[in-house]
Amino acid sequence: LDRRPERSDVVLALGGGVIGDLAGFAAATLMRGVRFVQVPTTLLAQVDSSVGGKTGINTRHGKNLVGAFHQPSLVLCDTDVLATLPDRDFRSGYGEVAKYGLLGDAGFFDWLEARGHSLRDDRLALGEAVRRSVRMKADIVARDETEQGDRALLNLGHTFAHALEASTGYSDRLLHGEAVALGCALAFDLSARLGHCAQEAP
Repeated sequence: LDRRPERSDVVLALGGGVIGDLAGFAAATLMRGVRFVQVPTTLLAQVDSSVGGKTGINTRHGKNLVGAFHQPSLVLCDTDVLATLPDRDFRSGYGEVAKYGLLGDAGFFDWLEARGHSLRDDRLALGEAVRRSVRMKADIVARDETEQGDRALLNLGHTFAHALEASTGYSDRLLHGEAVALGCALAFDLSARLGHCAQEAP
């Protein structure tokens, strides 16, 4: 406000998921909403948090308890910037990529099983993984922008993940994508134990 922004100004979110969520929330609340552009620089942000318009800020009371639904005007994913990611952060982002293969796209899941190990070094394969993940999320969000129905599918693995993150104090002891990957495994194990998913499937 010291810089006297106008309704026509645009907020640029350059960074990972935390930056994107914070900038998106700021844009949603500034003068009751200004445009913003997402330029995600992590794999997790490119395939998940930058798309869909859901901004969430963690508090001491829990994860994503402050936020808003505010769609970005544009999302620019440059997979070349992912070359600078530490291996752990790249693998964390892959946890969200794998989730999309589990959400009903068996062909994508099979493709990931064949190509997933080479994404770090194969720029074309990486671009394809980002494209397919974003397309799946965008399709789900288009059907349910404010999480009243189908969008809940995107929370696969997240119930367990958020509990795991809370138990580690939302610290870097467990990154979000790592928690999601563990959460998906736990969800499928629970589903198999309850008789909803074949034991062979997980």
